[in-house]
Amino acid sequence: MTEPVSAPPRRRSPAAAARPALLLTTAAGVVCAVTAALAGGSAALWSAVVAAVLVIAFFASGALPVVLARYLPANGMAGAGVLIVTYSLRLALIFIGLGVLTSVDGLDERALGLSLMVCALVYTLTYAVTMFRENSRGARPAVPAGDQK
Repeated sequence: MTEPVSAPPRRRSPAAAARPALLLTTAAGVVCAVTAALAGGSAALWSAVVAAVLVIAFFASGALPVVLARYLPANGMAGAGVLIVTYSLRLALIFIGLGVLTSVDGLDERALGLSLMVCALVYTLTYAVTMFRENSRGARPAVPAGDQK
């Protein structure tokens, strides 16, 4: 009467779940850089490369607050504080970096902005799809081992 139940699928770590998004963002950065180089020359090429690096650095550093929050008390407030402070710091650093970059004469602001938007959109959509698939896989009800198809 008691049939064995299949084990629920193991979830990947947030870093492993972000890997496809980082890889596709890198590919999008390369495409943006090549397109910018063809359309606007070397200044546009380097602007697109800088934009891709900024997006990858911003999203890759998103794992840092999660790692830090693991070592804090479990009451929730300390972890939330660390997440808010580190996210605010990351945003401030990006805005300062963009402010400095837009004042540099050798960079093409249009290529920088377009590449920044494309890379951020690619990362966000890829990560959302990856997490949706991951969560829908974990939401399946347990199936008796003999009834698997």
